[in-house]
Amino acid sequence: MVNLNFMRKKMLSKHQTVIFLILSLPMLTSCNSASEETYKFGFVLPLTGTNTFYGQFAKTGAELAIEDINTAGGINGKQVIGIYEDSGGDKTRATNSAQKLAQIDEVNGLFTVTGPMGGAISPIGEENQIPTIYNAATDAFAENKKYVFKDYPDSTDICQTLMKQAIKDGHQKVALFGTNAEFTQLCNQGMEREQPVTIFETYEIGEADFRTQFTKIKNSETTVLVLYMFSEDCLNAYKQIRELDMNVTIYVGFQSLTCGTPEHLQEHSDLFIGAYGSDVALDETRTDKEFLSFKQRVLEKGSSQIKGSAMMYDSVRELAFAYEGCEIAECATNNIRDLQNYQGMSGLISYEGQYVQREVMLLRFEDGTWISAE
Repeated sequence: MVNLNFMRKKMLSKHQTVIFLILSLPMLTSCNSASEETYKFGFVLPLTGTNTFYGQFAKTGAELAIEDINTAGGINGKQVIGIYEDSGGDKTRATNSAQKLAQIDEVNGLFTVTGPMGGAISPIGEENQIPTIYNAATDAFAENKKYVFKDYPDSTDICQTLMKQAIKDGHQKVALFGTNAEFTQLCNQGMEREQPVTIFETYEIGEADFRTQFTKIKNSETTVLVLYMFSEDCLNAYKQIRELDMNVTIYVGFQSLTCGTPEHLQEHSDLFIGAYGSDVALDETRTDKEFLSFKQRVLEKGSSQIKGSAMMYDSVRELAFAYEGCEIAECATNNIRDLQNYQGMSGLISYEGQYVQREVMLLRFEDGTWISAE
């Protein structure tokens, strides 16, 4: 005989289950609504501590990019939110911040600036399959990676440009002094495409006394000194060049982002007589409406670093553009690799694999300011 009581209980149990699931749907939907309705971009930046100069202008560029993306309708109709983590310039702290952004915030993109920070967050981005873009001169962090991209001019091109000018001006002995890092080695390689470097000296991050290295350079009788340093180290360098009475012409790699900023010019402008610099090919005297508006907005945020802000602005816009029409991160990374002749705020941008291809310009110091030498 059929047990009617058992069947009634079973049917009631099924009905209760269905009702529970229906009632639960709004809660389940709301739990995922943030990730479904927005794109989240995470930024690990040195906003305090070491290299705050870079972190502050990068944050300015990121904020302006997100404002413009959202004003234009977002990505695939969804708004973008920026989540900012302060690394304090510390690599361990940067790694922890990147892990938090990846695993807790579940961001759709990771960004940073400077080599130490790029080295810290790149493995996290690759491991978690998150498109990661760093603004730094080091190549190694993106090598053999699928999700990590370098968006910064090539160090070999930057320094080859300087050596070409030194040869043109008749200098036969040229010295290079820079951070003990891969990008300085690449700088040396770029210079030696044109002629051998007479003397090549480096310093460790955190080192402040360069007199031993500078004494060697002075004794080598070089007439040009190429500086390839972090911005915060440059003032010490200029003080010690003056102290040792070094008779050299200063050439500066990444002029606007390292040793050729207004702060350096204000205190040591006499050292820049005859100086040259190389930099990303952004003409800050442009008068088109879009650039003038961008420049004004950067200044209103309290920053005077137009080129650095423009490069991070472009990095964020690149990833937003890459996500258009994509549902997964892998699709976006493929689109970045395929990006060609993209007109960014900082110039024309193309990618070759994991590395951006950006134009480089030569500048000379004249009448208290940097002007194009081309």
